[in-house]
Amino acid sequence: MSIRVLVVIPAYNEAARLPALLADIRGYLDSPLPAERGFDLRFSIVDDGSRPAEVAVVERLLGEHGLRGSVALVRLERNRGKGAAIRAGFEHGLEGSFDYLAFMDADFSVSVSELHRVLVYATTTGREKGLAGAIGSRVRMLGRTVVRSPLRHGIGRLFAMFVTVYFGCTVYDTQCGLKVFETAAVRRFLQVPTDDRWVWDTQLLLAMLHAGEQIHEVPINWRETGHSKLSLIRDPLRMLWSLVKFKRVLLAASPANRPGGPASSG
Repeated sequence: MSIRVLVVIPAYNEAARLPALLADIRGYLDSPLPAERGFDLRFSIVDDGSRPAEVAVVERLLGEHGLRGSVALVRLERNRGKGAAIRAGFEHGLEGSFDYLAFMDADFSVSVSELHRVLVYATTTGREKGLAGAIGSRVRMLGRTVVRSPLRHGIGRLFAMFVTVYFGCTVYDTQCGLKVFETAAVRRFLQVPTDDRWVWDTQLLLAMLHAGEQIHEVPINWRETGHSKLSLIRDPLRMLWSLVKFKRVLLAASPANRPGGPASSG
């Protein structure tokens, strides 16, 4: 029996960076890897109010790579933020019969082969242990390659440290743009996050952990591609404030729930 997976790719004016990812998707789908694991993968690019010219390029690229049957293009009328785009993609996924809902960034900082590795973990060890999901983690360790500027790495570590201290759960990499969740878990927690932009997926993760769900981190290969839309001056403070407010939401909604923490897997 196949394992049905929907992978959401939030995109805002990403026509210049999507070709590499789409070529990688094509190569992966043509390889024996999905069939070997019984994966029936569908991808959904959720366009977050991009310029019409950018959308036209993406539509053309899907045709050129022969991906119209495997990669859907969902358009939001206006720019609402990365989190809102992921949520919209997950909402579409909940209307189908998918076993897992995942998302990955459009910038090709992580390859589809790494998505495959996390999916394999989620559908094997994850099922055995009753996990709600598995998330990528940019850990510099033997066997893994992480290429990232010292500044972004430092800010990321400070952000993760704040999450650990403030929420009482140890997550090495809260912001990694590769996360896989069981559909049933997404259905239970989809409406909990309050942020539409950069920390929506972090809030989803924290809501699950706060309720006692178990999630593991899987170290992945990752390479910074540049031209990030995240401002290192303006956005980190907004992200922190959004999480401060979100903890109040969690405590007010379910004060009896307990926090948990994701384990790490090599």
